[in-house]
Amino acid sequence: MPLIQVIDYLNAHLETFNPQASLRRHARYLYDNDQVSAELAGKHLQPSQLPILELAGLSPVAHESRIQLADRHSVQETTDPLYFFSWDREDVIFLDRFLRVLHALHHLSRHGIDVPPLVVDVHWRHLQAVEASHGAVFEALLARLGLHPREVVLRLSALRLLTDAHAREAGRSFHRHGYQLLAHGVPLDTEPSAWRRLVESGAGWVTPESNAMSLARRGREYWPRIAQWNREARAAGLTVWWPGLDTPGDLGAVTPLEPTLVSGSLLNDMLQQDQRV
Repeated sequence: MPLIQVIDYLNAHLETFNPQASLRRHARYLYDNDQVSAELAGKHLQPSQLPILELAGLSPVAHESRIQLADRHSVQETTDPLYFFSWDREDVIFLDRFLRVLHALHHLSRHGIDVPPLVVDVHWRHLQAVEASHGAVFEALLARLGLHPREVVLRLSALRLLTDAHAREAGRSFHRHGYQLLAHGVPLDTEPSAWRRLVESGAGWVTPESNAMSLARRGREYWPRIAQWNREARAAGLTVWWPGLDTPGDLGAVTPLEPTLVSGSLLNDMLQQDQRV
């Protein structure tokens, strides 16, 4: 089915995202000049993505979803304002599914079916709002797009998985539905027992805490802690992804750690240059 017909269908059936949500009356997907975007509560949502590369060979094996949020006042690279103004749990559920489907539509518009997996966020407020059977509704929505949960990596907060029993059960539910899970932002001082809790929650991928790349750039002072984090993650059987390789020297800094996956604006620029040659 042509993508425009899929988008028309979804716009006509937004209640399937969550029939109790009032936000669905202020949302729609757009498809213009082969570009997928959306409007939601007076804001324009423009999805994008960044390739995730396998360190061995630096070839793309997945894509990370991103979004640009614009209104007449500003342009932001975050969806936080949408969640800030969505106080009702029903609207939070709708919003989270709406954004994930937006990224899936954009993914299909760029790559078609049978492409490397797409990393999308599951907001912690969505985990709180849904009581059980996490992943079932999104699975049905993916089926409408011709996609399977195994083609999606759900990014969940590592701290929520480590500290919240409901978040861990949500992770296990997602895992049972066939999704791959990423525990995002695992602290560098994580205790050994924490790795087992992440695996038991269904996580298969991990990224380090947000300042890990800046610490790796500083070198020797933080290196033992960073190296130990990588060893423990790999020993637990987890796929280690280092994002944020944005400046010259970053790739050389993390290569000795032998992460499975790397990404960043620097690598994206290198990949685009190779494709133009």
